Amino acid sequence: MKKRVIAAILIIIILLLLGGLYWLGYLTFQGYIPSFTPNPGTAQPNNPSKNEGTPKLTIESIRGRINKISVVIKNSGDQDAKSVNWSISVTGGILKRIDLRSTGTISALSTGSQTTVLTDRIPLGIGRLQITVTVGCPGSEPVTQTARGFKLLFFVVGVRI
Repeated sequence: MKKRVIAAILIIIILLLLGGLYWLGYLTFQGYIPSFTPNPGTAQPNNPSKNEGTPKLTIESIRGRINKISVVIKNSGDQDAKSVNWSISVTGGILKRIDLRSTGTISALSTGSQTTVLTDRIPLGIGRLQITVTVGCPGSEPVTQTARGFKLLFFVVGVRI
């Protein structure tokens, strides 16, 4: 009986000790394998060039207009974006006759700012449209957003992401 009580107390002490070391950062796990760190303040490598100071482009909205589609592009990153390439592809219609691709380059897009780009004139038609927008710049991953809309003669209506 005494041996079981002593063994239970030892197991509880070891678990509390390991829990304390884990909580303080001296014990880390890589999968199921524990590893001890002598100085927990420097356990994580500090690499600021990986995530900081990069532009982050987002596509805020895609809207229909009279014979055109407008797209709002925003830079929500930590650095200004230079040479932002964008492309808008519009396909569809009743007979799949609408096939338009507009491209362009924005010279600079500062942090926190946004700009609106427009497609070329979409031909007259009726039917569903698929709109694919791609935005990218050097030093950032390209962003792609797809939306659907409806072309009714001169108007592009019901654009939804």
